[in-house]
Amino acid sequence: MYKSLILSLMLLLALPVQAQWIEATGSSVIQHQDLVNARRAAIRDALRQASFQGALHVQGYQAMNQGQIHTDQLSIATQSSISEMQVLDEKIERGMMFVTVKARLEDSGRCQGGNYANGYKRSLAISNFYLEKPRSANMGALHDVNERLPREILQRMQGYDRLRVLDAVRYQLYTDTASIPTSVSDRGTLTTAVDTATRIGSQYVLTGVVRNLDLLNPELAGERTVMQNLYERNRYRGERFAREFKVDLFIHDGFSGELVSSRSYSVTGNWTENRTEKVGFASPRFWEIDYGRKIDVLIEQMISDLHVQVGCQPFMARITRTDNRDLYIDAGSEAGLQPGDTLSVYRLNTFFDHTQRAYTELVPVDLTLSLQRVQPGFARGNLVTLPEMVNIQQGDLVIAW
Repeated sequence: MYKSLILSLMLLLALPVQAQWIEATGSSVIQHQDLVNARRAAIRDALRQASFQGALHVQGYQAMNQGQIHTDQLSIATQSSISEMQVLDEKIERGMMFVTVKARLEDSGRCQGGNYANGYKRSLAISNFYLEKPRSANMGALHDVNERLPREILQRMQGYDRLRVLDAVRYQLYTDTASIPTSVSDRGTLTTAVDTATRIGSQYVLTGVVRNLDLLNPELAGERTVMQNLYERNRYRGERFAREFKVDLFIHDGFSGELVSSRSYSVTGNWTENRTEKVGFASPRFWEIDYGRKIDVLIEQMISDLHVQVGCQPFMARITRTDNRDLYIDAGSEAGLQPGDTLSVYRLNTFFDHTQRAYTELVPVDLTLSLQRVQPGFARGNLVTLPEMVNIQQGDLVIAW
C-alpha cells in the first residue's frame, strides 16, 4: 500500500511584505579577456544570489512503499522580485570577475514566476521599440536605440531554460504616442501585438518606449571658453555631464492583445564624450563610458524582471485544426510538452462595449485535451466529446496554469 507525504513550507528568510535592501556578490569566469560579458554574467549571478535571500518557497514530496522511500523530490523557488539595484563594487582576481550589488527586494508571493511551475516554455516575441523624443538622442547619435536596445534584451535572454525569446525586432508595433499604454491601469489593447504574435508563433509580445535620453544640463553641451569650463567643472562637478535614460516595457498577450504587465525603468549616468562624437547605442565605445555602464546594469535588471513576469503568466497555445475528437495545437516538444499531458480548452469570444471597443474573453468549456502525439513544433490530442458540441474551432486556445 502506497503512502504519500506532501510537505509545503514557507521559509521567510527576510521580511515577507516590506521591501528591503540586500547585498550580494556574484562571480563569472573571464573568457577571452571579455570583461563586458564577464561583468554582465557576474551581475546576473549576484541578482540570483540576492533573490534567494528573500522569501523562499520550499516544496517537498515523498512517496513510500512498504516503509521504503522510492520518490524523494525537493524544489526551491524564490518569491522575491528585484525592484531596484546598484553596483557597489567590482574586482578581478585570478581570471574571475566579482561584482557586489545592492538590490531592493519586494515580496512577490502571489506568483512564483521564476519557477515556471508547470515546466512549459513560454514564448516571448521582442519587437522594435518606439523612441518618443528623437531629439534627445542627438548627443552621441543614439537614434538606433529603438532597435539596438530590444536586440540587447533578445541576445541576453537566449540562455533561459523555460523561456523562448523570438526575434520580432523588424516589427514596429507603435506608430505614434496615442497607441502607447500610459499606465498599468490602462487596458492597453494592442491589435498589432496579435498580428505579430500570429506571424512569429508567440504567446506574449514585448514592446517598449524609450521616453527620454536628455542631458540634465543641456545648456552645458555647447562650445565653452576655457574659463567657463573651469567654472562649470567646479560648480557642477560630475553632474554637469549627467544624462537620463528612461524606458517603459510592456508585455502583451499575443492572443488578445491585452496588456498583462508593464514597468518603467530609469537611470542617470555621466556622458563625457565629445558633443560631436557619433557613438551609437550599444556600441563597444558606448559600454565603456559611465552612461553606458549604468544602462548595462539596468538591462540586466530588466531581463531578471521579464523572466519572472512572463513566468507569472499561463502557458497558452493555439488550436490550429480540429478533426473529429482530435485537436492540433501550435506547440510541441520544443515547449516542453509530452504525450499524456493535459491542457484545458478555452473558446475565444469577442464582444464590444458601448463605444464599440472590442474585448476578447477566454471562455472555459470544461474540456480537457489529452496529448497523444507530440512533435517539435506541434502536438495532437484527444477530447472526450466532439469539439463542435461546444463550438471549439481553429483559433481557440488550450491553457495550462
